[in-house]
Amino acid sequence: MTGTAGALDSRFAQISADFTPSREALLALAARFQEEIARGLAGAGGSLKMLRTFVEQPWGDERGRPIVVDWGGTHGRVGAVRLEGQGQVGILREDAFTFTEDDKAAPADRVFDVIVAAIDRLVGGDRRTAYELAFVYSFPARLERIDRAIALPMTKGWHPAGLEGRDVAGLLGAALGRRGLSNVAVRAVANDTVAPMVLQTYRMRGRDGSARPAEVGLILGTGTNQAADLPGFGIRNLESGDFNLVSPQQTPYDVALDREVTDPAPGAQLFEKMVSGQYLGEIVRRVVGDLAASTSLFQWSAVPAFLTPFGFSSVNLSRMEADESGDLSAVEALLRELGITSSRLERLTLRAVGRLVVARSARLVATTLVGTLRQIDPALARPHTIAVDGSLWGGYPGYAGLVRAAFEELVGPETAARIRPEFVRDSTAAGAAVIAAVASRERTAGDAAGAG
Repeated sequence: MTGTAGALDSRFAQISADFTPSREALLALAARFQEEIARGLAGAGGSLKMLRTFVEQPWGDERGRPIVVDWGGTHGRVGAVRLEGQGQVGILREDAFTFTEDDKAAPADRVFDVIVAAIDRLVGGDRRTAYELAFVYSFPARLERIDRAIALPMTKGWHPAGLEGRDVAGLLGAALGRRGLSNVAVRAVANDTVAPMVLQTYRMRGRDGSARPAEVGLILGTGTNQAADLPGFGIRNLESGDFNLVSPQQTPYDVALDREVTDPAPGAQLFEKMVSGQYLGEIVRRVVGDLAASTSLFQWSAVPAFLTPFGFSSVNLSRMEADESGDLSAVEALLRELGITSSRLERLTLRAVGRLVVARSARLVATTLVGTLRQIDPALARPHTIAVDGSLWGGYPGYAGLVRAAFEELVGPETAARIRPEFVRDSTAAGAAVIAAVASRERTAGDAAGAG
């Protein structure tokens, strides 16, 4: 063994150990996550907000033609959706809206005017047809009822003037009024994490009215979050990306990343910074820099993609994992696109680092899901469906398999077989339409009861 190979083997073994917490450590983390759920539900604080959603599970026969607004960042969508009952849903037409960097700190009214302009385009200037609207607001909010959501401090670099503490449904309604769209009524506000769970339940009950609902919704893409239907508490938005009792599992790379990233602030979104697509490529970039400093590999790490924070995208990890060639020719092509000439050993090591970082993500995600499911069913004796959406789950080859393997590791194969993750691709618009239809059903039932 050469000195170079020995140094690499030694350093990589340490990195591998750092990114591979033991089963016992993960079970302890699952218990801490479950305890945080209980604390949040009891109003005792903690890092899981456990926000009420006022969303009810669908029956599967809901029908309607709602409009959906999906806003959670620089780009958003509006869509007209058709619900046909029997779990059937289709997107009739869509439009998009985009914000500038200046908009992120603009007055709140200006932000909502951009959204409403897209709604106007979607309805073709129609001022007569009555439309019900579901608003997917994928920022933190405290719901006071299904159609009233008070904005909490925003994330993702957004700081609109005059938004925090105000009702986002009311602001959207006021913007509709300014545009002359008084025929469009905001009926429901929901977080995107609820959408896959409700949509999966709608589909399952559309086929079998007695089917058990999906009990957990998971978003795993650029960011991450969970929603859960908890006995006695209804459907709650956990804001699980902010789970902060993760320090035993943090590596030095995680600690440095959290310290150096200013939005979210240090100490915020700690779990998200370890598992979601926004951060996995950056963690790999930092590991590569460390290996460049301690071995003879990666001496090209000063190129912009590896020198610049967040210069190495998590999308690259999916591209590397998809390369099945012996010499990793697709990885070589990827690095060449980044201005790098690489050796086979460097390509193999880079992919191995990527696999370590992604595998840890999957094991941590599975761990928190076990914590949530134990809150629902302590013995995990019943079948459970987890509805999942997001680019990391759907885009990284084999990610779902990594999570399933982690379930088996944590609770054993027999119990793990009762946990069924279902990928619900592009669930936001369709799921929000179902939420609007359920809200309409509940409102009608309430009106009828009041009249009686």
